Amino acid sequence: MNATNDEWECTTEQFNRMHPPTFDGRGDATLAEDWIQDIEEILRIINCTDEQKVLPSAFKLTGETKRWWISERTIREAEGTEIVHWLHFKQIFLERFFPTSVQDDEAMEFANLVQGAMTVHQYAARFIELSHFPAYLIPDDEKKARKFEQGLDERIYERIVGFQIWNFSELVNKAIVFERSLQRSATLLDQR
Repeated sequence: MNATNDEWECTTEQFNRMHPPTFDGRGDATLAEDWIQDIEEILRIINCTDEQKVLPSAFKLTGETKRWWISERTIREAEGTEIVHWLHFKQIFLERFFPTSVQDDEAMEFANLVQGAMTVHQYAARFIELSHFPAYLIPDDEKKARKFEQGLDERIYERIVGFQIWNFSELVNKAIVFERSLQRSATLLDQR
């Protein structure tokens, strides 16, 4: 659908047309952050203001999360601060459903992440999944590429390090090519 910003307006109807996910608070704590990211993408597309974002988003909470939100909203109303802006909602939501302790665990896992027995593709997928937690460790594409390179299997690292590839996507692609080359060499040796 080709739409200009003028054609999209922040209404519950537009929000629901985007098929926003629900969130029930069950499962892995990282699902809370995934939900926030999905909802924020929809809210960005339909051009919502910070004041407009909370109401349709809160409507997609179910189960435990809905009970939590009703309690939070009731407290705010009693204090006379009925309107909750998006950044505040996001902050208290993540504090409750994606606590700092889990974020710290994810950051530690990222800091210690190496390829190990994973393929380059699997390593890259896990690297990307974890890399948004400690953004301070990889503030730009070059640092991201260096961190990824350092965690590669030693045989791949030795072949790729001299190329000084500063672009993360290019580095992943070259690492996959080198991995295939190593696998082919091993297969040919086994056949002899």
